[in-house]
This record gives sequence, structure tokens and C-alpha cells, in this order.
Amino acid sequence: MDISGNSKRRAMDDKLINLPMDVLNCILDHLPIRDAARTSVLSRKWRYIWAGHPNLVLDPKNIVTVTKNDFVGIGNEILLQHIGPILTFHVDISDVHMSQYPNIDRWILYLSRNGLRKLRMKNSGVSLYALPSYIFLCEELKHLALTKCIFKPPCGTTGSFHSLKQISLNQVAFKPEVSASIFTASKLETLCLVKCSGMDHLNFDGCSPSLSSLVLYMNHGVKLRCFMNCKSITSAKLVLPMEVNYLGLGKRINLASLFEHWPLISNLFLDGYHLKLLAADSITSALPVKVDHLRDLTLYGISFTDLVQLSSILCLLHSSPRVHSLEIRMNVPTVTAGNSLVLQYLQERSRMSEEINSLQALNMRYFQGSRAEMLFVKLILACCPALERVSFVDKRVEASEVCNILKELVVFPRASRKAQIIF
Repeated sequence: MDISGNSKRRAMDDKLINLPMDVLNCILDHLPIRDAARTSVLSRKWRYIWAGHPNLVLDPKNIVTVTKNDFVGIGNEILLQHIGPILTFHVDISDVHMSQYPNIDRWILYLSRNGLRKLRMKNSGVSLYALPSYIFLCEELKHLALTKCIFKPPCGTTGSFHSLKQISLNQVAFKPEVSASIFTASKLETLCLVKCSGMDHLNFDGCSPSLSSLVLYMNHGVKLRCFMNCKSITSAKLVLPMEVNYLGLGKRINLASLFEHWPLISNLFLDGYHLKLLAADSITSALPVKVDHLRDLTLYGISFTDLVQLSSILCLLHSSPRVHSLEIRMNVPTVTAGNSLVLQYLQERSRMSEEINSLQALNMRYFQGSRAEMLFVKLILACCPALERVSFVDKRVEASEVCNILKELVVFPRASRKAQIIF
């Protein structure tokens, strides 16, 4: 018997178990849940480390089961044997049959009584999971991330999410009677709504003044005007699900008023629908306000046959003295037929009488070398003395076409000696 070997292992176990609890929890965080649970058999001292671990991740990929129902049973066992608070709970219920949803309801009730601060529920299955009203009892919740769920009306007296800092909802449906308190949390910093529905009746007007990051991506019923009092926004991504004629009730929002209300915006992602609506069908060379903090501008679904969209892009560049990155993602497929008004507008050098001194990078996706696209690039090359990189991405363009496009691009006059063209 190797007594010295056993002594060394015991000494190593003692060193590990004497580490600070936050270090031990960090070690367990980096293990699959099956391996983390196995640490309970290492020694008598290790027995309760796993049982008291405050961060639980239940993912079917890391749990060996015979049937899909076993996953729910294992989850029940883990929660039943747990000791102490559960601060973080991540679960993937994609493979859970809807007949097992009552068990998931009980999990949330248990979590609401144990100091839950971070909840992430992933669901890529066919059925939407209807959240029980217990979710509103998680008053210490700071981070909430849900996919394919339903917010049901709270039953009886419920709490509210006063502590929420981050909300991320993907394909979440709201019932008409649901509480709007999740959006008016006074500490909310990040709000991400992706393809959510049933939001027409919700009131966002009291949205947290500390909100700094906003994503509104292809939702139904969310009105942009509700966020005009959030003057701390520094990053925004705005994409409409379809072309509409308004962005909200009441006074119309335009590009100038948007930046007046969001003076600190530094990273902006706009789709073509938003851009056209905010421009209000007007063509102007510059805004009445300077967008002093804007650094990165991404424009999605842009049509180079639309005069209002193109003039708005140049207007934004002229009005943003510190913008250094512009990415344009054109509509696919791009319509290559020239619009005479667009071509005339781009050919008029007076439209770019002032230099755009800060722009360093231009990236154009789905670029096919149409006349309007080429004239736009020609203007950028001629008026941006700080330009370092112009890149084009489109896998569908044939090699022979690339050569012809490059031959034309390389002879365009450049205000910057450092500007590189990359296709």
C-alpha cells in the first residue's frame, strides 16, 4: 500500500478545501454540473461544498439522461438537496415537454425564496413556456434573460423587479394584463428586446433614466418615443420588423430630436426603415445639432436606389465630428438599376463641400459595384483625410467582376494617403 501517496493526496485535498469559498465556487463554476456534483464524494469536507454552491447551470448537454423526463427529475433532486441561497440559475428547457412545465413552475417558486439574482432560461423548443406569477416574487433579481416564454398576468399580490439591471427577452409574448414594472425598474441599465410580441399595451414611459444600452430588434408594438427620456443611452440598436409610417404616437421623432434626447450616444445601429422615418423624407446636408459622441455607426438594409437614405447617411457623417467607423449592410439582393436622382445627387461635389475629418474605416457588405455604390465610395475617398481602410464583402461577386471593380476604385482620388482598399 502506498501510504506516502495517500498522504500526499490528503495534503492536496486539505490545501484545496482551505481555499476561500469564493475561489471554491469559481472552481465549481468551470465544471459541468455532473462533475461539480461528483466533488461531493471527494472527502467529508467536500460533501457540502457542492450542495451549497450558489450558481447552478442545468443544461441537458452536461447531464446524462435516458429520457427527456429524467432531466426534470435530476433538476428536482438538485434543488431538493441544495443548501443556502441560489444567486444564479441558468437552465435550458428546450427538450422539456410541456407536460413537465408544472415542475419548472415549482423551480421558479423555490428560486424566488432563495435570493435569486440572475435568471437565464433558454428555450428553443416549439412550445412557449408560460412563466408563473412566482417570477414577480424574485425581488432581488438583477439579471433576467428569457427565450420563447410567455409573461402571464400576475395573480393576486405580487412583487416587482426594483433591482433589475439587465433584461434580455427573445421571442417573448406578453399578455394584455401583464405588469409593466420590469421596464420601469429604477436601476435598469440594459434592455434588449428581440422579436417580442403583445407589447402595444405596455407602458415604457417610466423607463429607467440610467438605461445606457437599448436593443429593439423586430418587435411588435414597441414605440421608440417611450425611450426619449433615457438621456444616458450610449449604445442603441433599432431594427423594425417591417416598413411602417410612424415610430410612435404624439410628436414625430426625427434625426435631430433623437440625438437631442440621446446626447451621449456613441454606438448606433439603424435599419433603413428607421433611417428613412427619422429623416422624415427630407434631404439635408447636416443636422441642426452636433452628434459629438458618436463613434461607430452601422446601417442595415440600406438601398442605394433610395435618395432619402443616402442623403441621410452623408448628413449623419457631416453632423458627427468624431465618428470613426461606418458599416453599411445593403439590401440583399441589391437592386443595381440606377436611380437618376440618386446618381445626380452623388455626382454633385457640392454635397460634400466639407471634409469628414474623423472617419477611419468604411465597411460595405453585399457590395456589388453598382453605379450608385461606386459614386458613394468615390465621395468617401475624396472627403475623408483620416481614412485608413475601405473594405467590401460579398461572396456572390465573381472574380472577374472584382477585378473590374478594383480597377475603377484604385484610380479614385483619395484625401488620405493611408487609405487601403480591400475586397
